[in-house]
Amino acid sequence: MAKIATKTGLRVAKIRKAAGLTQAELGERSGLSQRLISNIECGQREGTIDTLMRIAKALDVTVTHLTGEKDLEGKQDSGRNESLRDPVAPVGLKALARNDELCAVLGITEEEWAVLRAITPSYPLPRDAYVAILHVLRISRPPA
Repeated sequence: MAKIATKTGLRVAKIRKAAGLTQAELGERSGLSQRLISNIECGQREGTIDTLMRIAKALDVTVTHLTGEKDLEGKQDSGRNESLRDPVAPVGLKALARNDELCAVLGITEEEWAVLRAITPSYPLPRDAYVAILHVLRISRPPA
C-alpha cells in the first residue's frame, strides 16, 4: 500500500502545483487540513475515498486521474474533463462524467464523449439516459 500512497501523493503534489496552489490553499478548498495534504503528498498517509474525492473536486480533476489510473492528457479523460468543466453541460452528462467507476467500466472514447456533448436535449436527461445513448451509439456503428 505504501507504493500506492506515495504514487498518489506525488500526483496530488504535481497537480496542486500545476494549479498554482499551496498545500494550505488546497486544504482550504477541500475542507482538509494542510497537515493532512502534506502527509498524503509525502506518502505518509493514504487518503480515504472521501478525502481523495474532496481533493479531486478542489483540483477540478477526477479521482481516477488523481490516483494515476488514467492520464488526464489521455484521450478517454479529455472529453470527460471537458464535460465536467463546461458550465452549461447538461446535469445528466456531468453526473456521468463525475462517476469514476461507471466511466471506467464503460471506457468512453473521446469520439463518444464528443457525441454525448453534442446532444442538446429540450429537457434535462438523467445520467442513465446518456448511458443508454452510448449503448445505442455502440450498437449502431458499422462493423470495423
